[in-house]
Amino acid sequence: MDYRLPLGISIGFCGEDFYKNLEEAKKNGFEYIDFDIASSWRNPEKEEKYYRDLEKGIAAVRDAGLKINAVHLSFGIRWDPAGRWPRKRKKIVDRLVEIIRRLDPYGPFLYVLHGSFEPIGKLSRKRRKKNLLASLKILCAATKNTICLEILPRTCLLNTSAEAIEILDRAGEQNLKICLDTNHFLQEKTEDAIIALAGRIATTHVSDHDYVDERHLLPGQGKIDWNAVLAALEKTGYKGVFNYELKYPQLAEAKANYERLFEEYNKKKRA
Repeated sequence: MDYRLPLGISIGFCGEDFYKNLEEAKKNGFEYIDFDIASSWRNPEKEEKYYRDLEKGIAAVRDAGLKINAVHLSFGIRWDPAGRWPRKRKKIVDRLVEIIRRLDPYGPFLYVLHGSFEPIGKLSRKRRKKNLLASLKILCAATKNTICLEILPRTCLLNTSAEAIEILDRAGEQNLKICLDTNHFLQEKTEDAIIALAGRIATTHVSDHDYVDERHLLPGQGKIDWNAVLAALEKTGYKGVFNYELKYPQLAEAKANYERLFEEYNKKKRA
C-alpha cells in the first residue's frame, strides 16, 4: 500500500501576505496550515499588533476552507520558557497561558513550542532543563490540546533525539509530544532521529538543510535522504501532517515537491 500523509504548510500571521497565502494554499491543494504567530518575534511592536487580531486570523483560515494543524507559539529571548530569571520566566509562561486560553476554544489543534532560546552553555544546560520542565507543567495543565516541543538546532534545548526523549520522559505529561523539524538535526541523521522518537512525534516541520545549520530549503536542495525519512516515518506509524516550513512559503513549489517525494518513495517501495 502506498504511503501518503496529509499536506500542510506554515504560514506566518503577518500583514496582508497572510491572507494572500491562504488563498494560494487552498488553490494549490493544501489541506492544513500551521498558524504561525511567531513570525514577528524580532519586532515586539508588530508582534503585539498581530496578537490583538489572533481570532481574526483563525477565522480567515477557516473562511479559506483550510484546517489548522498547529499554532506556532512565539519564541526568542522574550519568550524563553527555560529562561534563567524566575520572575521574567513567570511572566513569559503567564503570557503563553493567556494566548493558549484565548485560542483553545477554536481547536482542536496542536501548539508548537520552542523549549528554549540560545546560546546555552554546557554548565547551564542542566538548570535550563529544570526551568523548562517547571514551565511545561504549567503550560500542559492550561490546555487539553497537545503541546509539541520542537526539535531545535545548535545549543538550544532538544537539539538531539536523546535530549528530546529525556525531557518528555521527565515531564511525564500526557499532552506533550514532539514537533519533528527535519532541518534542525545537526548531530544525527534525520531518519535515525525519527526511529528513536517513534510514537512521540505529533507533527512535522519539513525542509532540507546541509547538516551544518538550519536552512529551510525545499526537500532535495540539501543533504537529507528523503526516501530514508519517509521510510522511517512509515515504519514508526506516523500519520500526522507533512507540514512544510520554508524560508519563503513557495506554495506551488512545495505542492509539486510533495507529490514528487511521495511518488518517488512509493515507486521505490513497490520495485
